[in-house]
Amino acid sequence: MDIRSVDLNLLVALDVLLSERNVTRAAARLNLSQSAMSAALARLRAVFNDPLLLRTSNGMMPTTRGEELAGPVRQVLEDIARLVQPSEGFDPATATVTFTIAASDYVEWAVLPRLVHYLQRHAPQVGLEVQPSDYTSIIRQLESGEVDLVVMNAANAPSTGRSRPLYAERFVVVARRDHPQLKRSTMTVDDFCAVDHVLVARHGHVFGGGAQLDDALAAQGRKRRIRLSVPHFLLVPELVARSDMISVLPERLARSYADRLQTFDVPVDVPHLTFAAVWHERTHRNPAQAWFRQVLAELMQEGGVIDGVSAAAMPRKRRR
Repeated sequence: MDIRSVDLNLLVALDVLLSERNVTRAAARLNLSQSAMSAALARLRAVFNDPLLLRTSNGMMPTTRGEELAGPVRQVLEDIARLVQPSEGFDPATATVTFTIAASDYVEWAVLPRLVHYLQRHAPQVGLEVQPSDYTSIIRQLESGEVDLVVMNAANAPSTGRSRPLYAERFVVVARRDHPQLKRSTMTVDDFCAVDHVLVARHGHVFGGGAQLDDALAAQGRKRRIRLSVPHFLLVPELVARSDMISVLPERLARSYADRLQTFDVPVDVPHLTFAAVWHERTHRNPAQAWFRQVLAELMQEGGVIDGVSAAAMPRKRRR
């Protein structure tokens, strides 16, 4: 039998008929006329090729087939009711869900301490699982449910799925204090191109201005001297502080090394670093996931994501 040819409303009628064992009472429960309920019973008998209910001296009694159907029919109707009922609201105070996010080490450093602190106060039983971001498999990770959310550079976000901007910050050039080649209070393009660079690159994606920065230099017939490439942001400040290399980093990360690094404006125009949250359509309307995305967005947009040195305390030199 092709289930598409069956009116599933008949299962509601069958459930009530098997419960009441009386056509008149079953019709009253469903606000139907007795003739309509009798017609439904006739259709049910045709579908199941069984009388289902028979008249006896003690009223209507289910056949063996009717008795076999009673439990499964009730279960099916309960399952359907759960499927179509509106999702229950999400209560973070009592929820025990675990969210899985993928992010770069910089995003982990920038937001996780604050996020964990927030969850301890407002959602004490909610768990977090953090995985390194892999731009080569973002779509697969989201589709499979391996991760719930990816936080990444908006410029590299896949066109499929859902996304929302989280926050933007500017890039700065960092160098160790007392750098022998950077004596002036400003950094020129000549200075920028005369010093060795360490950059962050992973899976073919170059961070720290990336292609836009190199294109801007190329337009002037210039290029960076790349001496070292590493996959993680958090390695760079220490590498720069212990060498004569320079790098282009998010300003918040540079600020945290104010005692060891000096910063300059990037001597060519590069767009701000804009982070976005990316998720799959299947979780878009999930109340728990929506709550988590909102919390993450609010925490990342706050000016004080990183505690410690204020922007005013960080020495910053201008380009000319």
